[in-house]
Amino acid sequence: MTTMVAFTMLGGTIVPSVTASAAKKTGYSRIRKTSLAHDKYKVKNTKGKTYKMTGKAKNIKLKTNHYLKNYKKNKWIRTKSTLIKHKGNWMLYYYMTPMTKKKHEGGWVKLTDMKPVKTHKASKYVMADFDTWYRGLSTKQRNQYYQLVRDGDNTDAEHELSSYAGWLQ
Repeated sequence: MTTMVAFTMLGGTIVPSVTASAAKKTGYSRIRKTSLAHDKYKVKNTKGKTYKMTGKAKNIKLKTNHYLKNYKKNKWIRTKSTLIKHKGNWMLYYYMTPMTKKKHEGGWVKLTDMKPVKTHKASKYVMADFDTWYRGLSTKQRNQYYQLVRDGDNTDAEHELSSYAGWLQ
């Protein structure tokens, strides 16, 4: 935490005064949130969690609000996405809400912790769906994908996330 020391004049005497100026760094930052077409998902990683996100984009906090092991049989609906940077690496997170009879609050989930209900793999003439494609990327390729998102090149005409097989190295 950084502090700023200022000197104030009080009755002819200079008195130092200390003020706190910056919040503690969490090590997490994110880019803008993007609305997506609502798709259904199931839990893939039962050790995963959903998170509430607070704070400013350059210094966000993630607080656990659900454990995915409690929702193994439920379907979830994706509504938004964002990329979150932690320890120099970028990971795609979806905002998900569980489809339950009770009204449960949703949360941000790593893409790798969920799997779409309907997927299709790449064939000779068809690209894989985005989630299948993104899971196959290395850390270096996920960081390269961030460059595309930053430049605004990551969605197609229907606001679906696009995969870019051409730029991978």
